[in-house]
Amino acid sequence: MKVKFEVQRSHLIMGLLNVAAIIGAVIVVVAISSVVSGVDLGRSFSTFLTYTVGSPSGILYVLKRTTPLILASLGLAIAFKSGFWNIGAEGQIAIGAIATTGTCLFLGLPNAIAVAVAFALSFIFAGVYSGVSGFLKVKWDVNDIVVTMMMNFIALALFHYLISGPWFWQQAGSVGLYSRTAPIPEGMRFPFISPPLSSAFIMAIIFVFIVYFLLKKSVFGYQLRVVGDNPMTALCQGIHVGRILTLGAIISGGLCGLAGMSLVLGEFFRMQAGITGNYGFFAIPIAIFCRNEPILIPFGSFLVAVIIEGTLSLTTLGMPSALSEVLLGILFLVVFFPELVGWIKKRRKKA
Repeated sequence: MKVKFEVQRSHLIMGLLNVAAIIGAVIVVVAISSVVSGVDLGRSFSTFLTYTVGSPSGILYVLKRTTPLILASLGLAIAFKSGFWNIGAEGQIAIGAIATTGTCLFLGLPNAIAVAVAFALSFIFAGVYSGVSGFLKVKWDVNDIVVTMMMNFIALALFHYLISGPWFWQQAGSVGLYSRTAPIPEGMRFPFISPPLSSAFIMAIIFVFIVYFLLKKSVFGYQLRVVGDNPMTALCQGIHVGRILTLGAIISGGLCGLAGMSLVLGEFFRMQAGITGNYGFFAIPIAIFCRNEPILIPFGSFLVAVIIEGTLSLTTLGMPSALSEVLLGILFLVVFFPELVGWIKKRRKKA
């Protein structure tokens, strides 16, 4: 049986234009930062490339960062397709990490069963956490952007409470500890493809195809797209808009929860401060500039992972560590500016 993958041409063209704009913005920002920091421009770009796509180890580190970005971006693509603006991926990643760590450390299950249960619980807990926002939007038309954003703070506060309180782990004789839990047993960790890249990357790629078929080839995917495009049309077709939107929110949060699982079992092997790494926020522009196309998301995630890893490598030259956060802001500007222009044009035509 021959499988044909379809991507709308307009989405592909817009995605490529956004990628070109992002690459150009990165080059300009790195150049300006180099001049301000007094670092040789050639050395800056050489370091950037060496630590990313210019060496085998650099590529492995980039792919490691790509893994949670793919899962979170896929989750957001589902939400955005349904018209549900899920800005809470960062908190949902934290919920997934909490569910995974709690399962592996405290339930006393055999290794394989613990991983399976962690997979299920991280998806369910993060999905339900996101589904609350979807339910509020459907039931009382509560603003989904505001609610999902605020729920980030609740999830992250719970995360930090656990790692600095009841789940805090202190190794005997250690000094200068940061907030963290005990390590996950080795038998419950994802095996490495080649260190530092774990097999969680394979799981992320599998979900690209699952989400593609869900959105493009299933009845639910059709209903989800119709609800996102025009809820009134969906109602006329007999689609239960509230149910589809809420279910989309749950699946979206569940995939973000699996990103948290991948971080715990495939990279850090524990919960610790900073584990979410702003991946939930980076996933927002990825999903948007990939036009919510699952097949494009791995490439967008790889590009952003290159930017994150490359800018962090520049700290070895004395450049500011906050450069990656500056680039996150630029990603949002590059992605949302065309959307803003389009919205203004539509408003003017209506006026």
